[in-house]
Amino acid sequence: MTPKRTSGKYYRFDDLSILVADDNRFVRSILVTILKALGVGKVIQADNGEEAMAVLEVSAQMQLDVKEVDVVFADHLMAPGDGLELLRWIRTHESDKVKFLPFIMMSGEADYRSVTAARDVGVTEYLAKPMSVLNVASRLLAVIDRPRPFVRAPGYFGPDRRRQTLPFDGADRRVMTEEGVRLVDEGEHVVVEPQAEREPGDAPQQETEA
Repeated sequence: MTPKRTSGKYYRFDDLSILVADDNRFVRSILVTILKALGVGKVIQADNGEEAMAVLEVSAQMQLDVKEVDVVFADHLMAPGDGLELLRWIRTHESDKVKFLPFIMMSGEADYRSVTAARDVGVTEYLAKPMSVLNVASRLLAVIDRPRPFVRAPGYFGPDRRRQTLPFDGADRRVMTEEGVRLVDEGEHVVVEPQAEREPGDAPQQETEA
């Protein structure tokens, strides 16, 4: 569901439904407490990645336009079914209600290798432990205020990994066609189509080739 903006920078999260997956009950309870303090209306808990998959599978089978889950928070190193396995399962799911879910990975080992691994599987945001109210709120607002278009490329499907547009001095290899912008690279043609921004709870996104 889309959070209700009351005025300026203030939001109401009472319409949000968040799935929290972590095999550490204490850490999970801390995050649930933080989310409740932020006003999140519904928090669903899962002990591990496999249980989270079961929850999302039930949600995918529901014959309703409204999703049961709007955002996923999941631990990177939980078992059985760690965060990467859960994220990979989500991004390859056949249901749009699941595969486009914003996914916030949590980890006490938020080093470059871990963050890069999550990014390359399709993570939306990464949250380092120990978590604080400010850090949780900032990741949640990043998902809502700055949604990134989803792209599909060889070996990747998920939010656009490019967070900024950098200057480029080379020749423009994009060719405009009736189908959209076509990127010519080493003989391969990859279609890039316009992508509208989407907030949690909105209609399913269309995929973009990149």
